Amino acid sequence: MTRLIHQSYGKHNVCVSKIKRDPANPGHHTLVEAEVCAELEGGFDSAYTEADNRSVIATDSIRNTVYAIAKDDPWETIEGFGLALGQHFLRQYEHVDQATITLREHLWHRLNGHNHAFTGSDRETPTATIVVKRGTAASVTSGVDDLMLAKTTQSGFSDFVEDEYRTLPDTDDRILATVLKAEWEYVDSSASSIPFAEHRGAIRAALLGTFTDHYSVSVQQTLYLMGAAALESCPAIEQITLTMPNKHHIRFNLEPLGRANENEVFVVTDKPSGFIHATVGR
Repeated sequence: MTRLIHQSYGKHNVCVSKIKRDPANPGHHTLVEAEVCAELEGGFDSAYTEADNRSVIATDSIRNTVYAIAKDDPWETIEGFGLALGQHFLRQYEHVDQATITLREHLWHRLNGHNHAFTGSDRETPTATIVVKRGTAASVTSGVDDLMLAKTTQSGFSDFVEDEYRTLPDTDDRILATVLKAEWEYVDSSASSIPFAEHRGAIRAALLGTFTDHYSVSVQQTLYLMGAAALESCPAIEQITLTMPNKHHIRFNLEPLGRANENEVFVVTDKPSGFIHATVGR
């Protein structure tokens, strides 16, 4: 005999943008954009087990809801937009017990102070995951992904395990390059009152400031210091999880070409990469 253990469904990769016009100066625009995934849980078992679609909200309708709430919500932050969307699903449909909204923001930066021209070529991606569950406070996890960081000195790696598999030499001067992913969850149950933009700015500044302010003996040490600084900058979070793959830059041997390589020319190896991941809490 079989049984349905868990189910959820929804619409993924809904790309939505919005022009926000300044009421005092309608020609002055702000452009916001996000990729949204919305998943619902609740009284949908019969669609799976009894071929009964009467409880199913079409994923096309879920997609349309994203655009409707984008119109209705002021969209000050992706966290606020995600909360509005998740709360809407629970208000609209009595048989929905939980809505999980995941957002990845595409950053648009004003071009040369222009009222309505923007550039958006950087990879840095603000993220948020909102879980709205009937009968409990919403949970909000914010983060950043694909934030490329590098420093060309003040980093080394030495005194690590020496065995028959080691070929990497000690070094006291190397490139430290990574693509940062960080996530932090807010502990305040009154999530709608949290100044998300302010906290995101403080955490980001702490992460980047710490990346540059010390000699790094390892990615592990730098990750921990960055996490500790983020916690100090934002009392509204209890822990932060960071992933910092080590994007290796290996000094190229120029001697066969009749040249000395004084830590100037490197082979960039995207794969394989070192993987460093940890959660830092209070």
